[in-house]
Amino acid sequence: TSRVENREKFLSFYASEAITKGDLVAFDFTATEPTNGYGNHVLIADTDDDGTVGSGFNLVGIGVAVESISSGDVGIIQVAGVCDVAKIDSDQVAPGELLCAGADAGLLDIYDTSAAKGSGGDQLPVAILITDSGADTATSTVFLLNPANL
Repeated sequence: TSRVENREKFLSFYASEAITKGDLVAFDFTATEPTNGYGNHVLIADTDDDGTVGSGFNLVGIGVAVESISSGDVGIIQVAGVCDVAKIDSDQVAPGELLCAGADAGLLDIYDTSAAKGSGGDQLPVAILITDSGADTATSTVFLLNPANL
């Protein structure tokens, strides 16, 4: 008998901004506590503190949005297991390599411990690449590692 286990785990969160299917998301830890409390709201993950919405408060990715979510609505985020709707930012990533949040909002990028802060060196690995189907499209397959132990 064979057993197939993809260890998939899906959770519901409030979106603090509009999120697109395939975006890597992070907890919303803004200075003002979100309406439903810290840990219940997510923003698009982005390590580039550029002054945009959520900038500086959404640095560590926790999972991938499996659907588009309007700001203020509840949506489904996959935090563990095989995910086939991830967005990848690097053409230099090979299957089996670790991925983390990067400077391009919502995109998984290569995990590089030698990189500078905000470029992957200060991030937690979020996923392992299985197949890269092209940058910026919600069609790549990754194995999500659940770094926040959700």
